[in-house]
Amino acid sequence: MSHPWNAAAIADKLGIAAADLAIESIVHTLDGIEYENVLLFNKAKPPVSGVLAVPNYFGVRQQALEIAAATVGADHAIFVADVYGKTVRPTNPDEAMAVIVALKKDRPLLRKRMSAALDAFRGQQKIKIAADKFGACGFCFGGTAALELARDGADVRGTVSLHGALDTPAPETSKVKGAVLVLHGVQDPSVPRDQVNAFIDEMSAAKIDWQLVNYGQAGHSFTDPAANNPGFFYHRQTAERASVALKNFFGELFA
Repeated sequence: MSHPWNAAAIADKLGIAAADLAIESIVHTLDGIEYENVLLFNKAKPPVSGVLAVPNYFGVRQQALEIAAATVGADHAIFVADVYGKTVRPTNPDEAMAVIVALKKDRPLLRKRMSAALDAFRGQQKIKIAADKFGACGFCFGGTAALELARDGADVRGTVSLHGALDTPAPETSKVKGAVLVLHGVQDPSVPRDQVNAFIDEMSAAKIDWQLVNYGQAGHSFTDPAANNPGFFYHRQTAERASVALKNFFGELFA
């Protein structure tokens, strides 16, 4: 199929040959709106597990595919989820913030869109994923979205938030079923310590398998090579450590 993506760059992040990379557009419809997701997997060694990955506030774009590939790796199919709608592709930070602020204010809508994306991942016919080997992760805003999916009681084995916000309007209503891993930069100004503590209380009350890893030298956006602002910056060592943590997490759950 034809697509606008730089397959060689994505394959390089996955550590596979470009010829072995499958890039598939998966479209689904919710409430009359079309959403266009991107499915990545190794054709030479098709995985049987899958991870839904939600990008940062810019949504589905080349950089989002590369970051997901570098972080999740080739052992799982990666479903880069569109929760904005295929006609909404922010081109600058102001546009991106406007989209996520609206969704963060309407958590039921965010959960509905996340659930629809997961259903689209489960229903796609491009690769066979074992029914009990689905997980979710997200970056920045995507981490928030992934946690809301878990809180909504989604049938996923595990959920990972990478430098995402940890708050939710009604933590006492959370219905998390799977394991949860939060990879957090301590220098993140958008996630204050009291928010971290509230998340700890929420997860402890849920009595699930959960982990929180604090990275002392990292802030927000530590997986994003383009981020370079105070508190919101790329940190290569933390990005690499977070990838190892995520891979170990899903490797254990999907074994």
